[in-house]
Formats: sequence, C-alpha cells, structure tokens
Amino acid sequence: MKRHRIGLISPTVLEVIIDDFYRLAPEDVGLCGITCSMQGWTRDNYARALGTVDDAARYLAERNVQYIIHVGSPLVVAQGAGFDLALIDRMKRAAGCEATTTIRAAIDAFARLGVSRPALVTPFPPELNKQLTDFLEANGIKPASLRTVSAVFALLQDVTPASLMDAARAAVKDAKDADCIYVPSGQLPATAIVQELEAELGLPVVAQGDSDFCAAFAHLGIKPKDRSGRLTASL
Repeated sequence: MKRHRIGLISPTVLEVIIDDFYRLAPEDVGLCGITCSMQGWTRDNYARALGTVDDAARYLAERNVQYIIHVGSPLVVAQGAGFDLALIDRMKRAAGCEATTTIRAAIDAFARLGVSRPALVTPFPPELNKQLTDFLEANGIKPASLRTVSAVFALLQDVTPASLMDAARAAVKDAKDADCIYVPSGQLPATAIVQELEAELGLPVVAQGDSDFCAAFAHLGIKPKDRSGRLTASL
C-alpha cells in the first residue's frame, strides 16, 4: 500500500509526465492520473477540458488521493490572471483535499528559489506565449526572454533534449538579467536535462514536471528521490 497517493488531471496524455513523477517519487508514493483528451491549443478544447475538472476531481477523491495537480498551463493562462486560484478552489471543493495548477506550482517554485526573471523555453504558438507572459506578469513574474522549440501538439514528447538545450542557451543569451530558466510544458522531456542545464548556464531551472510534483511533495512532507536540481534540492 502506498503511503501517499497524488492525483493528477491532465488535459492530454500521460506519457513524459509519468516518467518525471517516478524519477522524483519515493517508492511509497503513487500517482493516480486521469486525462481530458484535449486535441490542441484552442478555446473550444480548453472549454471542454475545463468542463471536466470537477467530475475528474471527485473521481480521484474516490481513490483516496491526498493532493490533486491540474497539469498544463495553456488552458489556465488563456483564461486570464486569477483563474488558477478559482480552479484550485473548484478542485478543493470537489475533492476535499488540497490542489494546485501547473502555473501556480511554477509561481510557487519561483518564490521558493527567490527568482522572478525567467528565460522562457516553450513549444507554444505566439498567441499562447503572450497569454503566458501576461499571466506571469500579473503575478509579479517578469519574463526576461522567450524562445520556442518547433513542435506539433500531439508530438511534444518527440522534441529532443538537444533542441531544448539549444533553446535554453539562446533564451539566456537573449536576456540581460534572467535569474532562472522556465520550461512550462510537461509533455517536453525537460526534467531530464535540468541538472545539465543548471551546471552549464549557472541558473536554476524550473521544469514543469519538477514544479508540479514539488508542490505536492512540499505539502505532503515528501523528500524527492532525485534531488539533483536546485528546486528538488530545496525540499
């Protein structure tokens, strides 16, 4: 029997996210996930996925999860500043346990690390990048630069670590005062290169997988199994 069970609501498939979780989670911590089958970065897809959140949270609560993470920043930041907090309240009411969203977990990670000027690396189209930067700025986070990696929505997992490294290098070079690197997509293989990026560029890296799960671990008092990155080491 697992000592802790963490629930996860994902707009799309659970693939890279699972690898990220079990790289960090001790053996007595389990993941219980559900997906909403989102098909792309569009308003209609966001509306359908967000419409399932309450039922998904109740479904996970029936499986005795102690914390719920709603992963994926696009559909949340597209609704504007403050929506993440409203969504967290919805999940808490539906499930009766604590909860967070990807963007709120990232903002909390920035606070934990004492940073506020991220160099962004995203796979998102321009409109979504603007929604993301606006959302961050409304929460006191001032992006220092932004670089994108070329990716198709359904094939984000196929973006190579090398291309992420190149984009991060370029983003840091573009920025005069970046104090961290932020990769806001859990479908990208970012957590696997955190240690290498931090060693090369000398900045903390907030990868979505790390910040999502560290939010849950911090609340539940869990020490990550892999503490090689600055964020995971901070727990």
